[in-house]
Amino acid sequence: MGDAKRKKMLGASVVRRNELSRRFEQLGIDISTPGFYDDPGFLTEERRDRRFLEAYAEWVIHRERLPEYDAHVRDVLGKLAPIISARMDRHQWFGSCIAVTGMLTRMLDRLGVWNTVMRGSVAIKTVDGASRHFAIVDEDEGRGFETGHYWLIAPPFDIVDLTLYHQRWRAGDEAFQALAPKVVLAERTEVVKARADDVIAPALLRSGTDAEMHRALSDQKRFGAIFPARKVGLGGLELRYVASGSTAPDVPLERVNLEARAGVPAIQIWNEDVAPAFGIR
Repeated sequence: MGDAKRKKMLGASVVRRNELSRRFEQLGIDISTPGFYDDPGFLTEERRDRRFLEAYAEWVIHRERLPEYDAHVRDVLGKLAPIISARMDRHQWFGSCIAVTGMLTRMLDRLGVWNTVMRGSVAIKTVDGASRHFAIVDEDEGRGFETGHYWLIAPPFDIVDLTLYHQRWRAGDEAFQALAPKVVLAERTEVVKARADDVIAPALLRSGTDAEMHRALSDQKRFGAIFPARKVGLGGLELRYVASGSTAPDVPLERVNLEARAGVPAIQIWNEDVAPAFGIR
């Protein structure tokens, strides 16, 4: 990216940050700490404006950051990500990206790291052209299952994904799964144009045109202009993340995965692993 384009993007970010700050102030919302989407004023506005959670996600991206803060985020996730990943290995915690991202976002809030959860699609491609897709437009597998994938944005990280390896891979995909990273912490990723084959499962894909994508996801063009698709290169893999919506847990950390259909309750991991690692009593 050239200096001129970088300066233009920085200027646009400052403008948007000021717009968001004024809106939150007018609504009487305290924006001083991560997780302020729990603020009563925020919840009231969210009931009126179903897209209001996007404003929180934009704030996370556009808020002013200092180098010291970025170093803090790298330090926190450098410690936290292996803890969560080890728990997923230990409990063979597959197919729980919703619970794990819910746990992770609440923990990061407590640790002073601004973050937001994205719901969408991820495509994994190898250098020989083979690919696997966790697409948001896919066959309905019934109650209790959702299509697509969840990950976080936690600047300076564009992508924070701790569940790709532990997705619900299909039988026969063991060799491909073995290539998938258990932890993705990606900065300075490449912005790319979302394609139909990024968001529509191969079995359902027909023409592969933009028109097909927009018929399947009528809000993708608008949302993608705010939260663009990104490409991550990891060794011989290319990961393409396409967000189609922002989301957040509607329960506190103490209640995330409390019923524990898979894994263990989030608060157990916090008390047994995370709090001791960070010296929290």
